[in-house]
Amino acid sequence: MVIARVRYLCRRTPPELSEGGDGYCCAPKALSPIVSLTVVIALILLNPPLTPAQATSVADRIERAATLIRDNRIEEAERELTRVLKVRPNEATALNMVGTIRAKQGRLNEAEALFTRAISIDNRLVGARMNLAYLYLLKGAPEKTALQLKEVLRFNPNNADASYRLAWLMLSQGRYDECIRVIDLAKQYGPASAPLLAVLGDALLKKGDVDNAERSYLLALGEQGNNADAILGLALVAHSRGNLNEAVLYLGRAKSVIADSPDLLFKFAQLALSSELAGEAILALKRAIELRSDEPSYHFALGVTWLEKPDLQEAEQAFRQSLKLRADDAQAQMYLGYTLLKQKKYPEARSWLEKSIRNNSATPETFYYLGMIAQEQGEDERAVGLFEKAIQLSPPFAHAHIALGSTYLKMKNYPRARQEIETGVKLNPDDSKAHYNLALLYTRLGDPHRAQEEMQIVEKLKGSSVKAKDADMLTPPPLRPR
Repeated sequence: MVIARVRYLCRRTPPELSEGGDGYCCAPKALSPIVSLTVVIALILLNPPLTPAQATSVADRIERAATLIRDNRIEEAERELTRVLKVRPNEATALNMVGTIRAKQGRLNEAEALFTRAISIDNRLVGARMNLAYLYLLKGAPEKTALQLKEVLRFNPNNADASYRLAWLMLSQGRYDECIRVIDLAKQYGPASAPLLAVLGDALLKKGDVDNAERSYLLALGEQGNNADAILGLALVAHSRGNLNEAVLYLGRAKSVIADSPDLLFKFAQLALSSELAGEAILALKRAIELRSDEPSYHFALGVTWLEKPDLQEAEQAFRQSLKLRADDAQAQMYLGYTLLKQKKYPEARSWLEKSIRNNSATPETFYYLGMIAQEQGEDERAVGLFEKAIQLSPPFAHAHIALGSTYLKMKNYPRARQEIETGVKLNPDDSKAHYNLALLYTRLGDPHRAQEEMQIVEKLKGSSVKAKDADMLTPPPLRPR
């Protein structure tokens, strides 16, 4: 019985909870070995055996409660279950169903206690274990989720839903070999379902086994011709092989079957963006946000997509919304800083970039952007330190070498300027501004022949149909399809 929406990334923050106290005890305390006959008789009287009529009534009420929960008539269902538990307080199925209601109400701690109590009474109650697994996923406890799913499979190894959930969980955590083992074990008990084959394809693709991933996706489509995960997987296979046209064809096919699944819309958008279909990506992300507005990664991806258009104002708003939902996201802070830098809003850009560094997850690009701001504000010594930090984190970072060399050129430190700009040009020979600065440097060093050669390269690059990779055009690392 599904208790709540399960999110795509296990690490995502659960929705705000309405805490309802400490919940119920999971199990009664054990009695002392020495118990008087009077106490035993009293316990029997408190829990007398049910008559056949009462047992029928309990079963009927549980069945009616299940129907009411399915129809979202929660208050009526709770009244039925309360009557059941008055007669039979240790009825595991009823406890599981009350837990379901508590989860629907956002009272996750109470729900957890009820599911746990139900399992302590009936260790093989699959519904309670599955509900507890979903609950732990919502609470950001994937290891506990995995434990419950493994217990379900221990008692019921052919449970297709548990196999799929466990395989998906292993995939989402990057545990690809474990994911594949779960699926191989499930295959021993019957044919794999289309969703399970699609997960297998994803795991194989992550391991770089493109051919077998493709086979798995095609098998999934053989089982279910409109399986969106498999179609998107084949688009990713085509993309990984550099076949952009084929990837676009699969994306067009996927577009008609992803329906209103936020997770599939998000996955589609990532692939569309990597296939240079920014417009399609924006439409998909906007729809995903309509369906799940509290997911920060959707707003973040929308901001990245707006940068591709480019529309800096829209990108800025998307990154700000992402940070409202996840304030300590260093990547979003860096992207917002970059977007503000491109709009020449230097003080605020600097503030956001520095916040990103304080989160101990700074990228070379973060220091590069801070160096660009320092350079723009005439803080050359500070710019040198920041560019050097970027190079320290990534020695082949061509843009940082070129920016550092340009700063040294401005400071008239020609030996260091030559060293850094020439290194940058070797790493990125298509940077026209780097060649221009090198021409300027050679002129100052009294080498007009070398300066003229560099200017000829500049003119050639500017006249080329290939987009020059100039240092000031550097954007943050692109999103990669998952």
